[in-house]
Amino acid sequence: MATATDLMTTEVPCVSEQHTVSETLAALRKRSWEELGHIYLVDGLNRLQGQVPIERFLVADGAVTLSTLRGAAPIEVQPDDDAETVALRAVERHDADVAVVDRHHHFLGVIPIGRLLALLHEEHVDNFLRLGGVSQLHPDPLAEQDTMAAFRARIPWLAIGLIGGFLASGIATFFEQALRQEIALAFFLPLVVYMADAVGTQTETVLVRALAYGKISVASQLLHEGMVGSMIGGAIGVLAGLGLWVVEGRPAVVFVVAVTLAVTALVATIVASLLPLGLSRLGVDPALASGPVATVLQDMLSVAIYLGIATTILG
Repeated sequence: MATATDLMTTEVPCVSEQHTVSETLAALRKRSWEELGHIYLVDGLNRLQGQVPIERFLVADGAVTLSTLRGAAPIEVQPDDDAETVALRAVERHDADVAVVDRHHHFLGVIPIGRLLALLHEEHVDNFLRLGGVSQLHPDPLAEQDTMAAFRARIPWLAIGLIGGFLASGIATFFEQALRQEIALAFFLPLVVYMADAVGTQTETVLVRALAYGKISVASQLLHEGMVGSMIGGAIGVLAGLGLWVVEGRPAVVFVVAVTLAVTALVATIVASLLPLGLSRLGVDPALASGPVATVLQDMLSVAIYLGIATTILG
């Protein structure tokens, strides 16, 4: 996992805030700099005091001291802060650079915005690949792709989906009697599975994005998503019940489907919360939770809940 230190450069100007524009300009011309978006102000102990935007510096009078040109306080991060979290903070604030300081506020260097954007682009592409169940080692789409490499990158995740499909079919066989008794239940199985997947995917997407900003409390996440899942489940159940009442007309089937949608929505939010959090605690990229693993797990649970409720109500 990349940290702020991995992206940092020390080739940036840092001077006392008592220096004048003329003095600073003379110092700047003595060497080349890797990043010159800001001039960083430090005290005698090299502690960060602020920064001067280069556009403000270039139009100022030569006799003006840098203290009068001070801009907004820069984003300050620690050397071991997660690089992706730092990048997200910088983009949200629209800052050009991020200052890296130690625990005693000593100025260490800056992270140029170009490096932050490159990191975000890399993570963005990697997350999309993972959403499709494709390894991050998948060949560069702009390069000539090796057929076997593409096959090896994709087949493991599809195999997981295949195994999950067999397991879901096996679960359905345990409830064969309910299906024989009311064949209409089979017609609504795709609806139940889809709605659970859709609700779970929403939760996973929001949670994975939140995890990128730092740690999340398991208890608060489960409580929040449990309440949201209950509300979503209730709304979906009522809407589905009303719609099926018009289309189907059989109270037992309508009740089974409506109750199932309400329950699976709640379960989907809980599962979609626990899986990314669990992977994160294990040191595994939580973006994996948005792929086939979560889908397979939610499908199996949805089938079991649906047919279990049907057996209970119709039995």
